[in-house]
Amino acid sequence: MANPIYVTEAEVAELLDMRGAIDALEAVFLAQAHGQARNSPRQRAEYWGGRLNLMSAGQDSGRFAFKAYAGTAAPTVYHVMLYDAREGLIAIIEAGVLGQLRTGAATGVATRHMAAKSAATLGMIGAGKHARTQLQAIQAVRPLRRANVFSRDATRLRDFCHTMSRELSIDVAPAPGAESALHGADIVVTATTSAKPVIADAWLVAGVHVNAMGANSLKRNELEAASYARAGVVVTDDVAQARLEAGELIATVRDGHKSWADFHELSSVVAHGCPPSHGGLTIFKSLGAALEDLAAANAIYERASAAGHKRRVQG
Repeated sequence: MANPIYVTEAEVAELLDMRGAIDALEAVFLAQAHGQARNSPRQRAEYWGGRLNLMSAGQDSGRFAFKAYAGTAAPTVYHVMLYDAREGLIAIIEAGVLGQLRTGAATGVATRHMAAKSAATLGMIGAGKHARTQLQAIQAVRPLRRANVFSRDATRLRDFCHTMSRELSIDVAPAPGAESALHGADIVVTATTSAKPVIADAWLVAGVHVNAMGANSLKRNELEAASYARAGVVVTDDVAQARLEAGELIATVRDGHKSWADFHELSSVVAHGCPPSHGGLTIFKSLGAALEDLAAANAIYERASAAGHKRRVQG
């Protein structure tokens, strides 16, 4: 058995681009729809001084992986351990960049199948570490001409808009407020860690597609309950995981606006198309699933191997 390769954050950024990440996630969600891949929901274990987060997934190809990261006073460090059924551990991958890529790619897959084909204007709330890959992913699947972005951090917002305008060759403009960022938007992204809604339901017009990707725990909330209640279609990465940590969806069910059977999984949408929304909102409630980590890690491993990656863990 060969020693596993070790892939750094910088190498991840070189090996996997957004289009490659979207293709990898599209393929794994299609496999999941056919019973050939399985996701296990995130486990959040509280210990003295912090929390350990673990999530895992596997595919019938014989590849499976888990991601681990700790919530402590120190900066968060992410790692994915990739296994092969015949060879054992084949890669240890630093997964901060990987996580940003796969989260953006999940939005890209959802937008590809759920947003209007002609959608060309994006409204985004948030300009943090995930905002870049969210914008990259949507630009990869729709003919974006403009993005209006709002963040409470004016300096970060200015720098983000300047950088992304140059990178994507589209007009990425700072908005003076959250509501104005949504004016004329065909697609909306919330990329925040807010505990309270950052978008009022009244700001969302019929036919808009919303990617709500920041609220992946019970304490976070980006959209008002009314938006989920009136949405024509609500999709999430994994319903079993949503039942444990999607506070917005849990509240929607608890208050009687929808049942769990009303929510669709992204794998089903990839395999069978988006159900008709009857002109209403469509919402992708992104949580970040281990199946996405597996898809990205496997793509990184294959590309690293093809490039003759040398760094290995000695054991």
